[in-house]
Amino acid sequence: MVETLTIGQLASAYRNLSRRSDRTAVARSIGLTAPVLESWLQTYVRVRNVCAHHGRLWNVGLGVYPAIPNSPAVSWLEGTDALPERSRKRLYPVLVSLQSVLDSVSPCSSWAKRLHGLLNTRPQMNLAGMGIPNGWADDDFWSRHIT
Repeated sequence: MVETLTIGQLASAYRNLSRRSDRTAVARSIGLTAPVLESWLQTYVRVRNVCAHHGRLWNVGLGVYPAIPNSPAVSWLEGTDALPERSRKRLYPVLVSLQSVLDSVSPCSSWAKRLHGLLNTRPQMNLAGMGIPNGWADDDFWSRHIT
């Protein structure tokens, strides 16, 4: 059934689970906490809507952002400087959260390689406008998927 839901319907279904234990169990099944998963789902709905309506993701605030996990069990960027403050309100943490989910649900995904290829094969662009720091692909989080 989940495969037929839109991302908005999936986010609503998750948010409307009446028992906290059910939300916790769903989040735990992909290695997250319930508040983090809900935050990420809300962000994915926003990003999907921007894309579906031909909006721009570069150099724009989304209005809703993924919560930054504080558990070392969650796949996330390495080090305290890996996500600069200026990047937190841009697209970059959304990309990180997507890869984090993929680490759990599809560990052999080539998405990170394709993202890296997309960003490296296009004409020179201002990645900082998306919150992507210089040398982003060198972070262990990304490099283990790209190389």
